[in-house]
Amino acid sequence: MNRNKKMILPAVLGDLKTRQEVMEEIISSPSTYHALKPGFQEEFIEFCMDVRGMKMTYDTFFKHIFDAEVHPERLSAFLSKVIGRPLKIKRALGNEHRRISEKASLVILDLIVEFTTGELADVEIQKFGYMFPGERASCYAADMMMRQYEREKSIRGDKFNYKDLKKIYTIVLMENSSAEFKKFPDSYIHRGEWRFDTGLKMNLLQEFYFIPLDIFLKTEDNKNKNTIRNELEAWLYFIGSDKPAHIYKVLQRYPEFEEMYRDIEYFRYHPEEAINMFSEALQIMDENTAAYMIAEKERLIKEMDTELKELDAMLKEKDVALKEIDSELKEMDSALKEKDSELKEKDSELKEKDSTLKEKDSKLKEMDSTLKEKDSELKEKDSAIKEKDSKLKEMDSTLIRKDDALKEKDLLIEKILTEKQETEDQLAELKKQVDLLIAQKNN
Repeated sequence: MNRNKKMILPAVLGDLKTRQEVMEEIISSPSTYHALKPGFQEEFIEFCMDVRGMKMTYDTFFKHIFDAEVHPERLSAFLSKVIGRPLKIKRALGNEHRRISEKASLVILDLIVEFTTGELADVEIQKFGYMFPGERASCYAADMMMRQYEREKSIRGDKFNYKDLKKIYTIVLMENSSAEFKKFPDSYIHRGEWRFDTGLKMNLLQEFYFIPLDIFLKTEDNKNKNTIRNELEAWLYFIGSDKPAHIYKVLQRYPEFEEMYRDIEYFRYHPEEAINMFSEALQIMDENTAAYMIAEKERLIKEMDTELKELDAMLKEKDVALKEIDSELKEMDSALKEKDSELKEKDSELKEKDSTLKEKDSKLKEMDSTLKEKDSELKEKDSAIKEKDSKLKEMDSTLIRKDDALKEKDLLIEKILTEKQETEDQLAELKKQVDLLIAQKNN
């Protein structure tokens, strides 16, 4: 890739020069050169050496390259890509009749153009993004709308109709964007227009476009190191970057940009004219930077003042809260003292109870010892009882056997007695018969 850059860039931007050659060329105007700050001196030398290109964020260079009278097609092409439809510039309008004036401006470039459709565009390049960018852009858009209204009304007179008014586009490019845009690190163009949440359609005439160039360069370098996806990106690289790698990418994808790069090449061979333009651009930048620093300091002072007031309010609230807490703590301390006194009394009671329990425990231990001895005696008695029970069971078994034998004897005796009775009964019957026989015999 480095070899390709060395082949292409000199062909477009001129031949490479040494530092000595550049210094010899600008020696004819040393006072103007030395009026530049050291950092910009080096930037200018590197530009003349073909080590870097030239950013279009310098007012004088932008107006030279995008001159609406000489090259209206250039600005037309760029704005068409920003707005998203083909537009053609009719003329550039002066901005000296603005109703809004700013004592110190952060704007590098402020250019108002009219399209062939009658629509107007206000193109700004800011070195540092303004605070309250939305509110400021609304004011400038309203100013342009009123200028258009007054112009159309003066031209058409009684025939004027609000339908004669055309779109107003506010396009703001920021070399160093403000905090609002840093919240969207992946978005480098923000398009805005008026809409109704109900879906109601009305031709509201103001549209806004904010382009943070710093976010664009950072985002696109991270995502697409070697390619450019569309022509809008090519324009933003052309305007916002002086890096050879970016110039190479633009020319590789869109060779038609070569003409504009060749216009920049002119200044390499006319360093005195370039120094004058550079000096004028830097003077504007210095004023803008001073204004930015003042605005930033004012903003920081206001923020700090607001923060201090908030902190003071918070401290007062905390002081009230601390007093309430202190009061609560005192009440709690009093309650704790009462509870501590109660606890001491309870502790004394517990000690007495503990002493009583110890005495009872000692007695219980003695009783337990006695019970153990008695238990031992009972176990011995139980053992003796078991032995006696065993003997009784044996005796019971013997008695049962003897009882059974006696029962058998009783049965035998009963049987003998029965048989004896029967014998006696038979003998008595025989006796009767004998007596009867004797009696019969005696008769």
